[in-house]
Amino acid sequence: MTQGKGPQKLKCDCSLVFENVQSLSEHVKQTGHMKSRYCAPCFYLFRTKDGLQQHEKTAAKHKKAPTVPPKANVSRSMPQSDHSGAASRKPVTFTKPPKAVQGVKEDDSLEGPTIVSLYGTQPVSPPSTTGSTFIETVSGDLSHSFTRKYPWASNWEGPGIRALKKRCHDEVCLVTQGYYTGNRSHQMNLKFSIKKFLSTPAKASGARRKAIALDCEMVGVADGQDELAHICAIDLFTGQVLINTLVCPTEVVKDWRTKYSGVTPAKMAMAKASGQVLDGWPAARAKLFEFADADTVLVGHSLNHDLRVLRIAHKRVVDSAILVAEAVFGKGNRMLRQWGLKQLSGDLLGISIQSSRGGHDCLEDTLATRELVLWCLRERQKLDLWAKKALMEYEDEKRKRQERQQAKAKAEREAREKEMEKEKQQFPLRAVSIKGDSYNNYDSDNYDLFDERIDRRDHLEVPFNHDPWSD
Repeated sequence: MTQGKGPQKLKCDCSLVFENVQSLSEHVKQTGHMKSRYCAPCFYLFRTKDGLQQHEKTAAKHKKAPTVPPKANVSRSMPQSDHSGAASRKPVTFTKPPKAVQGVKEDDSLEGPTIVSLYGTQPVSPPSTTGSTFIETVSGDLSHSFTRKYPWASNWEGPGIRALKKRCHDEVCLVTQGYYTGNRSHQMNLKFSIKKFLSTPAKASGARRKAIALDCEMVGVADGQDELAHICAIDLFTGQVLINTLVCPTEVVKDWRTKYSGVTPAKMAMAKASGQVLDGWPAARAKLFEFADADTVLVGHSLNHDLRVLRIAHKRVVDSAILVAEAVFGKGNRMLRQWGLKQLSGDLLGISIQSSRGGHDCLEDTLATRELVLWCLRERQKLDLWAKKALMEYEDEKRKRQERQQAKAKAEREAREKEMEKEKQQFPLRAVSIKGDSYNNYDSDNYDLFDERIDRRDHLEVPFNHDPWSD
């Protein structure tokens, strides 16, 4: 049974809404969603898998017909369920998209702004809706590289947006962890200037996303400050790559931090020459605002650093570092430690990241953060067990650290005492004899030589309780 006709919007199983069947068909071809119920060449959406199988048996000829471009005035209305004349109708031409990793899409299937593609290659234009023909513009090599590098990326099989919003951290927690939420009264608690900060807009300028996983790589500029050099953003639920590109620093770079950022002067120069670079953090922030608004949930690991270099104030945040720390120390308690993304990915997810000698992979970190948040929300019992073990290890390490500090302080104290004893042996205080002739032959002209060793009062014969005013 097909979906009814009319101007109503079409909705995919991933909760994305489309204005017409062409956009939905392109989305299905790229993502594989509803593949068991949707016939893309015929624009048929069936309620059951058996309906599609029956359709393929009765209208199988359209799959073997030669690919002929359809006429420009092809009707966008969906055909009736009896499929009369389906075999004689000219088929719609679709190029086979490259195989992508499960749950991760490399280009935008929604009508909206241009999406920056993976690794700073040519941007992918939004799909055209003027006709029923769609030509995929992403190369196959990119897809294979993506699959080979991130085989652990998965579909989102966890809480929806409502449950995710309930896990957002309250404003007090965010401010304590160094976030700026847009409330200027909290400026006294922050260690950075908020003059250039902007709050996320009330409405996104492009195709808004409900939740976005974000990661940034920074380089060092004057006074040890951080400057944005790479930004990556993906749709949390679909895994679709929204932004993944280098960002030209707005200040002179003092330290490229290639070991961590993965950015080198040569890479930045090549990106500038090819035009595949965003012009500074303001352009990166504007690009992110195409997909995010005030209601979008931003997800990241220690996301406060990323939002700081983007100069973004936001309140709906799920920080994987805070989620784990709250599980260990308890929600509302002081977070005495935070665990790094690499360690958590190995301990909780069993995957190895940040192992390249060329520095961190921004997309890899973003995907790992997405997987970590999904695991924390879905595996609560396992997280609690790990948290108990982590707390015991923390307390044990704290005790050992205190013992080391006490031993070090004791060693320093003993070293100072030995040094003082050594100085006493080298420069002893020589006692002055005042017996016999030594006292009688005392030369007053050389008194200053003995001033530090002999008290002047020892040489004055003053009666006890003598009153000088009685003379």
